[in-house]
Amino acid sequence: MLMGPAEFITALRKGSLEAAYFFRGPDQFLHQECREAVHACIPEEARSWCLTEVEYEPGLLERELQAARQMPMLGGHCFFLFSDPGDFKHAQDEDTEALRLYLERPSPFSTLVFSAAEPDRRRRFTQLLEKKMTVVDMRPLSVRQAAAWAREFLNRSGVEVEEGLAEEMAAKFEAGGDSFRREGPEGVNLLWMRTELEKLLTAMGDKKRLEPSDLELMASFREEHEIGKLLRAIAERQCEKALEFLHRLVASKVAETLLLWSIGDLFRQALKTAGQTAGWGRRSNPYSTWEIAPLARRHYTQEELMRAITQVHEADMGIKSAWKDSRLLLELLVWRVTVAPEKVPEHVSF
Repeated sequence: MLMGPAEFITALRKGSLEAAYFFRGPDQFLHQECREAVHACIPEEARSWCLTEVEYEPGLLERELQAARQMPMLGGHCFFLFSDPGDFKHAQDEDTEALRLYLERPSPFSTLVFSAAEPDRRRRFTQLLEKKMTVVDMRPLSVRQAAAWAREFLNRSGVEVEEGLAEEMAAKFEAGGDSFRREGPEGVNLLWMRTELEKLLTAMGDKKRLEPSDLELMASFREEHEIGKLLRAIAERQCEKALEFLHRLVASKVAETLLLWSIGDLFRQALKTAGQTAGWGRRSNPYSTWEIAPLARRHYTQEELMRAITQVHEADMGIKSAWKDSRLLLELLVWRVTVAPEKVPEHVSF
């Protein structure tokens, strides 16, 4: 069965749960939207025993599945959210077999959620996820779909917007447009659009209706350039300069989640650009991640790029913990990825 993020969130709110879901696709914002919806559907006082976030480790899946089979001591329905920076590419045969057996007789007390951005569909583990679970397709939304998302987002804040204006706004954040030149499936960059909408709501004050003139307040093009400067400094391993750009962006109220996603995307793109060089004349945008990625490829080894993605994932897990300072975690992340590994003390962690 295949569904979109909106369908998943609707089913979740209605309590119409399947035994297992596979969040599959490159749009990290949609991944996060669905994960947040899972969090929201569980009463806060029950999350400590009804919600388990699992960082996948090869060979240990059977242990987690045993926990999923247990009835919650204090009642309620449990969720197990499995994530892996390597998209489960290192899953072992014993993990595949353990999951196959579980899905034949899934627990009525639990729902499993596996998340992967770009899974290798040739692998048995991925094939099992796709065939035996409900797949939630995490691909960038079209302009029309994103406009519907924006209208709902604004409505939750008591602000109305006409359908035509919402589509015009969503089109400004389309990945295939001038502001977002990059490889990959076209669609709307929802994370960027939400960041701009949040600032726009603040600027609008008590206004309850979005007008065409309000779109002029959006500053997405300026922010793309500023984030591009941060990414370029990281790609060139200029730690001091990168921290300076990071401080400016945080001070200007750019969302930490957007910055974290952008840094992670830089290293994901770098891993895809083996043998390529930056081509500014070809794409005419020195601030785009696709243009900066070959620089990172030149300054980082393959092992360091893989380590950086893991460190981004660790920072993401840390930022989701309310007791940790997200700005400090971002600073630590920038320092850890740009400084040579032998200079980073082993005890430094998120």
